[in-house]
Amino acid sequence: KMSTKSQLIGNAFVYLFSAVVIAMILIFGYKYIYSTKETIKQTEVQLLKNDILSDIKAMASDYGSSKKVSYKIPQTAELCIFDLEKRDEILINEKIDSYPLIKDSIEGNVKRNAFLVSTPIFEPIYLGEIEISEPYFYCFKPIAGKVSFVIEGLGNRTLISAAG
Repeated sequence: KMSTKSQLIGNAFVYLFSAVVIAMILIFGYKYIYSTKETIKQTEVQLLKNDILSDIKAMASDYGSSKKVSYKIPQTAELCIFDLEKRDEILINEKIDSYPLIKDSIEGNVKRNAFLVSTPIFEPIYLGEIEISEPYFYCFKPIAGKVSFVIEGLGNRTLISAAG
C-alpha cells in the first residue's frame, strides 16, 4: 500500500517539475523571440535612415535632376518630412497637432526634419538641407509596405514632393 502512495507522490512531483520546465521554456522562448523582433525593427529603421540619407545627399548636388524613390517602412508607421526653413508656417497648420512629439521637436528648434512614427517607434532623423513646397511637410503612410516620393536636386539642397 505504501508503494502506491509514494508512486503517486513521485508522479505528482514529475508532473509538477515538467510543468515548471515547460513554463520556463515558453517564457524564455517568448522573450527571445520578442527581443529578436525588436532587433530586426531597429535594424530596419537604421537601414531606412541610411537609404534616405544617401539618396538625398547624392541628389542635392545634382542640380535639376529628379527621381522617384521608394522605401520600405513598417505597415503601421508613417514617415513625416519637414522643411525646417518654414517652421512658423508648419506650427500654425492644425494638421501638426495630430503629431504632438513632432510638434514639440519643431517648437524646440531641434535640428531634425524627418520622423518615423508609429506606436512603438519614434525615430527623429536629420536629412540635410531639404525644401518642401506648401504645406511645407508631408506625412507618408505606406502603401504595400512602402512610401514613395520624388526628390529633386537644387544644387545645395533637395526638393521633396509627393509622388504624383
